[in-house]
Amino acid sequence: MRKDPLRGFLLSAACFAAAAAFPARAAAAPTFTPDYSVLFSSMEVQAVIPSTAGFRMYLTSGSYQVYSATSSDQVSWTLEPGVRLATTTDSLDASSITALGVYVSSSPADVLRMFYVGISSYGTYSILSATSTDGLVWSKESGARLRSNGGYGFLGSPSPIALGTSGTRLFYTADKNGVNLPADYSIFSASSTDGGLSLIAEGSRLAVQAYQVSVATLSDGRTRLLYTAPLTGETTGSQVLSAVSSDGTTFTSESGVRLSTTSATARLTGCAVLRSTESFRWRMFSSYLQPGSPWPVTASALTRIPVIESFTPVSVMKTQSNVPFTITGEIMTANATAQFAMGPSTITATNLSAVSDLQLTGIVDPFGQAQGRYDLTLTHPAGYQATSPWALTIELPPGVITILDNLFRPLRGQSATISVEIAEAGNVLLDLYTVDGGHVATLYDGPMPQGTTSVSWNGKTAAGSYVASGVYLLSVQAPKLKTVERIVVIK
Repeated sequence: MRKDPLRGFLLSAACFAAAAAFPARAAAAPTFTPDYSVLFSSMEVQAVIPSTAGFRMYLTSGSYQVYSATSSDQVSWTLEPGVRLATTTDSLDASSITALGVYVSSSPADVLRMFYVGISSYGTYSILSATSTDGLVWSKESGARLRSNGGYGFLGSPSPIALGTSGTRLFYTADKNGVNLPADYSIFSASSTDGGLSLIAEGSRLAVQAYQVSVATLSDGRTRLLYTAPLTGETTGSQVLSAVSSDGTTFTSESGVRLSTTSATARLTGCAVLRSTESFRWRMFSSYLQPGSPWPVTASALTRIPVIESFTPVSVMKTQSNVPFTITGEIMTANATAQFAMGPSTITATNLSAVSDLQLTGIVDPFGQAQGRYDLTLTHPAGYQATSPWALTIELPPGVITILDNLFRPLRGQSATISVEIAEAGNVLLDLYTVDGGHVATLYDGPMPQGTTSVSWNGKTAAGSYVASGVYLLSVQAPKLKTVERIVVIK
């Protein structure tokens, strides 16, 4: 159900995403561009997972009921009839449900397990669980999966992820000091070897202030946490930040902001991230609460702008043709175009192929192009683009000097043949000196064409007399060539 536009209080998020389209040298992670349409009013998104019908979203209405909706394209959603869980009718060991996460468990195999945060009538927090075979009918599992500080420590935003065939890791937010102050909310994790039924707390994963967290697995196996956080000096979540890890336990914060609003217009109360239907993009579902309103709205945002992290090779020769290259980053698709530009000089890449959403390969042809440093611009079919300044340098190949008969007898009619090979026409200076620096003769001084040019020295000085026996130094200055070579004269 699509309703009124969100442009009013999501305008700042749009401004941020637009700014990310300007040239930058490899942003750390992609930004999300809002879609500006309300998917649900008075409901807060908690989790979104693939389903047999396409996708299923789980939402809460207040703190007592869990609902679901389905979609085939992640854009148009239909609320499903009935209630998935309700504290008023189910024996859930909780008087309210504040957050939940869903994933496909390995124990029991291929069964959905929902982790939900329940608050008892005594005000204690627990992460509880329920299972389902169809995503609609849920059965509570006995006991609590996790508690903090005897149940009196805050718990929120459970976000599970499968580890191999039987492992599970659950990320969640908790009060690091056990006194339930939002300023102390941070990201923790727990692991399990039985599909999530038995969780062992692993401690803090990231020393940041975080309210809600969502976990995603990148194509190369890295784990990314996306979490809502307040702006500096504020207390309400108005931005989504991220951190990445290669092992799922040690995380490094990524620079920049993935999505933002302002505390004056709305605060973020929910965050769920999954692959988009295009597979190379990510979609974020977020809930927003406007000041003075008790009812949240849910909307989505998409990673539209590609991210360029690196380009190889960093330099090529202008005499080369059809050089393979690799672009690493994110939001990579073979339907993009890659162009290299330096002033009026442009080169369009060919044979673009997506190894994954993190890597593109292609062909660039620098043959005969102007020397210099070229900016790389990657453009998606919809016009979203990223630019990496000075990604590729086209260079002139070094010149080559070859001396034939560099030991010769001029009185017997012999001479030394000096071969100069340059890739671009230019001025060439060949000067002969004695070992103590005395000038003997200038063999060549002037323009020389591209290619190979031969110059001879018959062993005479500039005045026309034969030099004495000994070692002479040939100074060579040419395009991309500067060297000193030895020539031996024997009378």
